[in-house]
Amino acid sequence: METTNNLQDNPLYLVREVHNFGGFFGGDTVTLTATVYGGAPEEECTLTIDERALANVRDRHTLAAGMLLGVKLTGERVDRAELLAAATHAELRTALGAAQIDGPLDGQHILSYRCTACGLWVAGAPEDGRCRLCSQPI
Repeated sequence: METTNNLQDNPLYLVREVHNFGGFFGGDTVTLTATVYGGAPEEECTLTIDERALANVRDRHTLAAGMLLGVKLTGERVDRAELLAAATHAELRTALGAAQIDGPLDGQHILSYRCTACGLWVAGAPEDGRCRLCSQPI
């Protein structure tokens, strides 16, 4: 599957396994194994993410296998990680927390949707009726 990263110019990583929370001296990190989204699944890497680098995840303990992260790296250091999608709706909503609405809405507001092409629940609304990750029609 070809993916288009129209959300940012950072690589997308699919979490394969979460190893631990806390780091060497009980720090505020999460260490996980991930693969580049759309890349070879056997080419895994280990990412250690400081909780402060999690842009939209309310608690590092909510990260799980099957989540898709947009990651900004400086060398091997994760400067920013944004949750873009998850394997299940429950995992996505738990990690993102309650929606923050700034005043009344003029209509319905889509918080997330299921893309059958990606096989993921994607945070946010589709763009022009297409998935924000793979550009397939929803």
